[in-house]
Amino acid sequence: MLFAVVLLATLQPAAATMPSASPSAAPARSASPAPTQTPSPAPTPRFQLSGSGSNVFINQATNGPGTTPPEGPGFIHGSPISPMSPYDWFTSAPITPGVAGVAQYELSGVYHATGFDFAATLGLGLLTGSTTNALYWGEPLIPNLDSHALSRLIPYSIVFPTHAGQDDASVANLGLLQASVASADGSWRVRGGYFDLEQTDRFVFAPPAVTNASPSLGVQTAETLGPGIPSIDAWLSSPSTLPLLGADGVWHYGSATLELTDALLPSLVNTNVRLMMGSLVFDRGDFGRFSFQIAHLWTTGDPISTTSFFGVDQKIYQGPQGRLYTSVLTNQEQTIGGARAFFHPFAKWDALAELGRAWYDAGLVSYPGTSRPGNFEHFSLARHLGDDVATIEYHRFDPTYGTMILPYGIPENVWSIAWSWPGVWLKSNYQLVDNSVIGANRAGYHFKYDHNNKRLEMHVSYGDWRQLIPETEANASQEGFVDGFFLLQRNGFGTLGRDRQVGLYVAWHLPRDDLSFDAVNDYLSRPADPGQPLDLVNDHLPQFVAAWGHHFSNTLLAMGGYGRYQAIGTWAITPLNAIYGVAFAGVQFATGPKSAILIQGRRYALVGFPSMPDGLPPTMKGTALIVDQKFSI
Repeated sequence: MLFAVVLLATLQPAAATMPSASPSAAPARSASPAPTQTPSPAPTPRFQLSGSGSNVFINQATNGPGTTPPEGPGFIHGSPISPMSPYDWFTSAPITPGVAGVAQYELSGVYHATGFDFAATLGLGLLTGSTTNALYWGEPLIPNLDSHALSRLIPYSIVFPTHAGQDDASVANLGLLQASVASADGSWRVRGGYFDLEQTDRFVFAPPAVTNASPSLGVQTAETLGPGIPSIDAWLSSPSTLPLLGADGVWHYGSATLELTDALLPSLVNTNVRLMMGSLVFDRGDFGRFSFQIAHLWTTGDPISTTSFFGVDQKIYQGPQGRLYTSVLTNQEQTIGGARAFFHPFAKWDALAELGRAWYDAGLVSYPGTSRPGNFEHFSLARHLGDDVATIEYHRFDPTYGTMILPYGIPENVWSIAWSWPGVWLKSNYQLVDNSVIGANRAGYHFKYDHNNKRLEMHVSYGDWRQLIPETEANASQEGFVDGFFLLQRNGFGTLGRDRQVGLYVAWHLPRDDLSFDAVNDYLSRPADPGQPLDLVNDHLPQFVAAWGHHFSNTLLAMGGYGRYQAIGTWAITPLNAIYGVAFAGVQFATGPKSAILIQGRRYALVGFPSMPDGLPPTMKGTALIVDQKFSI
């Protein structure tokens, strides 16, 4: 494990010494004591350095027939027929044997000139060992090393190794990550390089989500209602999205903030995705927050093969998982505009309205001129009842809203078998807008109740969403049409599907212990014509995580528990009955005021029916050890 020692140097002028008072004649009576002088605050150093870093060690071992899935060879070469193992079902990350070490550090410097602040950040990344484990089970990599984004340094490819050493590599890189200039009073800032947005409405643009499972003490469901996995105060949170690469400017005036962005997004080799965006926010505090945003994107470069159907060279792969399909796209163009209002119509009431509209076109499509605008609607009303909050929401997400097809920087090895859940988007791609609650081609209601008592915390929800338009071959051939859940139907046999979700999170907070139960059950159903059994969907996917955390002190926390994820029912002509379970235990402790170490052990197993008739069962077992050290200076 690598450890870094960085010296923090600051230049501070010496404090001035107050001159002593001149002696005077003794008064006839004792004088009152002189008032105490309040010391002046220390002046800001002209030059400041700061840094942060992490050192991660990962060791995984697996065994069983599920480690070599029958769909693996085809999946490696781009087939949409995906395997159901070997993956961690809670995060979709691959679980493959291997040992990896990743060390990455960032050093930032700020120079305070008269009226201006100049800043720059350097990044150093070192990776050795299993590329699959490093990319999917370590901390999100710094941008100049991250293959999910735009870096091409790591020689990664999708593999299903049977023992350690089959996907190893060693890479090191040092580069400038970001430079900026800002006004001394903070009224404006211009940045170049890799950056995160200061503001965005996620129904207009959501930065690409990371695909790795960041090290943590425990496990949670992908659609958890809880506040997240606990950690000690010294633990630095990991980013959940990938940064953008380009230029960005932010200006503040009163309650208004304007941000303008010109950036590149993650893309495959020999392709580019460019984003130009502007957002204007009026934050009036208790009087509400109002925003307007518009984004325009376009792609250039080589054609890409995608799991959408409206491009050219349409292909259908009919089998036990249903009618999977691919087509080829190039020169895509997408515009999304939206407005948002959050306000308090009455005392103890919150109201939210979000409205978006999107336009799409592409250079290679099977039926040019078939594109049509897509709309997004989200209305929410919440009532505060003491510590509790009751919320009702309505969502509508058209099948042509925000559906530009954008692959990550590499073909992603994520769990994407036809019946995987949440299946809100397409294999190896990210969507431009937030689909964490509802995905394309859906509309419906969502109810939530939050009980935020300090001793007993409880969150419950129920969602019911209906498919708007059947995904027939004709509909799916329209430019920009996407349904991220169900598969293709033949013309004349289209039916409408339904998604329902029940969620529960309960936590009992004792003085030093936290007991939690995190559960979600997703139901998918779609009727089928008697002559089209491949169209049938009737399954549900219950999952839960039970955990116990003990706080020894503010600097030492231990946690353990068990998670279970099950697929039950029927998908097309494939009966579903598979169980993935994971037991975990970990400890997190501070090694200084700004440094901490996390150690987690995992034992997981998958059993169930095979994913194709007469195929091998997905049975497999494995263990993982993850050690993560974080620090800042």
